[in-house]
Amino acid sequence: MELHDNAKGTAIEELIKTLHTAEVHGSDSYYVLAAQAKAAGLDDLAEAMSLNAHEDSAHGGTYGAMLGLGANDEATLWKRAVAFYQAEASAKETLTALAQKVRDAGFPDVADVILATIPQEDEHARRLARVFEARGISYK
Repeated sequence: MELHDNAKGTAIEELIKTLHTAEVHGSDSYYVLAAQAKAAGLDDLAEAMSLNAHEDSAHGGTYGAMLGLGANDEATLWKRAVAFYQAEASAKETLTALAQKVRDAGFPDVADVILATIPQEDEHARRLARVFEARGISYK
């Protein structure tokens, strides 16, 4: 089933917008609670919240596609994916600079949290690069 834009301009558009908003907000809320649960040592609750957040995020993406968000053709999809790669590949430099500003503002613990995300951001770039390379897509 083609999802892109299939609800836009239809009798169900407002319903799909409501679902999209609920799932995106729900995902964010779940991730916030997961971080808080993890910090409190409630690893089982954090894991459950993270899994729910991931699934709600995927639901939100599906509803967003139905509303015409994202890419409407394969060429645009690859172009957007490359843009994501470029952002992920530059995240270390960007986040290091932001963390320093946070540290300079007197929040060293927050700066450390920001810096701790860098390995995952690097992996995001590597993950995308592997796909591009396997498909012969130019991305640098």
